[in-house]
Amino acid sequence: MATFRGLARGVQLVLVAGPLLLLSLFFTWQNVSVDYGRAGVAKMPLDGWDAWGGLLALLVVATVVLVTVWHLTDVELSDRVPWPTVTLGLGVAVAAVAAVKNLTEADSTITSYAFVALACVVAAGTYLDWVESRRGERPALSRRGRGFSSAA
Repeated sequence: MATFRGLARGVQLVLVAGPLLLLSLFFTWQNVSVDYGRAGVAKMPLDGWDAWGGLLALLVVATVVLVTVWHLTDVELSDRVPWPTVTLGLGVAVAAVAAVKNLTEADSTITSYAFVALACVVAAGTYLDWVESRRGERPALSRRGRGFSSAA
């Protein structure tokens, strides 16, 4: 637990929201109404495992694994690859795929919108991690005094 608390806030968000988003695919994302004519109408709950859900699961697993390998292990990753930018791209892709999945499905449930919000938390975590890595690469510019100086 001390290791987790020592991580940056963005990494913590990804490591918590990512697995929760993956588990959310097992819950109901939409309720489809099926008309059986005179027999009546039935509502069928469908989970998140379809083509978009499979893509979402792959992106979430890739994001969580990459963040875990980068921050929690001693594996040396190539310096030529901008890993913070790669994880940011994966996080944004997670949010985009979750939004497209939810918007293209008929009869989405209210919980599916909460799952999209969870995907946005993953994207926000990767963004915060990206900002933190950029802060380390480029220190803040030193500020010069903007007032009047006594020297002529």
